[in-house]
Amino acid sequence: MSTSFPDMPSMDSLYANVTMPRLLDLLHLDETNHDVFRAKTIFEDPINLYGGQVAAQALRAAGTTVPEGRAPHSFHCYFLRAGDPKLPVDYFVNRDRDGRAYSARTVSAMQDGREILTMSASFHVDEQGPDIQPAGMPDVLYPDDPRAKPMKTRTVDIDYRDPRLVTDDTMIRQVWAKASVELGEDPLLHACVTAYVSDLFTGLFTLTPRRNDVALSSLDHAMWFLRPARADEWCFMELFGESLNGGRGLYSGSMFNERGELIARIMQESLFRARKS
Repeated sequence: MSTSFPDMPSMDSLYANVTMPRLLDLLHLDETNHDVFRAKTIFEDPINLYGGQVAAQALRAAGTTVPEGRAPHSFHCYFLRAGDPKLPVDYFVNRDRDGRAYSARTVSAMQDGREILTMSASFHVDEQGPDIQPAGMPDVLYPDDPRAKPMKTRTVDIDYRDPRLVTDDTMIRQVWAKASVELGEDPLLHACVTAYVSDLFTGLFTLTPRRNDVALSSLDHAMWFLRPARADEWCFMELFGESLNGGRGLYSGSMFNERGELIARIMQESLFRARKS
């Protein structure tokens, strides 16, 4: 659902006359019926409804219905059609199962009578066990380094820093991000903000030179929350292309905290198709 958009330097002009909402307002849902939630904060976004926003809201709706003490550990969503940023979205949650340690939920996101997203999400109680992590962070600039430049994006209340030691004109696939507002202690909220950020960039231009004539739209998006994360602290995200074929591209991603702990993994398949003139 994160369709093609202008290059990063044009974000200022693109959103110059747009009154942006606050992040916590975007993630506030009203329960309008039993297990039905509405996201009614809307704004004049000049691009289609951002897929990361819908995924974060769907995860928020699902997490609202699980027993206390269960945080999200994974979700998989399909983006079915482009959403309208000027219309509210209703989230219908189905309580698939509540076991002793896990809860499963499915969510349907509806807008103006049309389904725009489906999500399967799973939640888990905190358990003790081995903590092993082979993967590590690459050698990049940390966000407090003056060479790590701030970046403009279409998200709200999220700070970004460019961590690349050498910059070029390729699409961003490495980034530091954190919420610029206090999020409190709710693990669900931190997971939702992490999901909100996770759909913004792409790893497909590690496979092919950057092309400005290509429409990139998220087809499906999966995320695994591996360790507790605070989305109001700096998180490093790195994306890699896995395959490009038949008008579709697959990329993977890793997210680390500043201590180098792997907090999440991402997989996404995207439409990769030349835009119609």
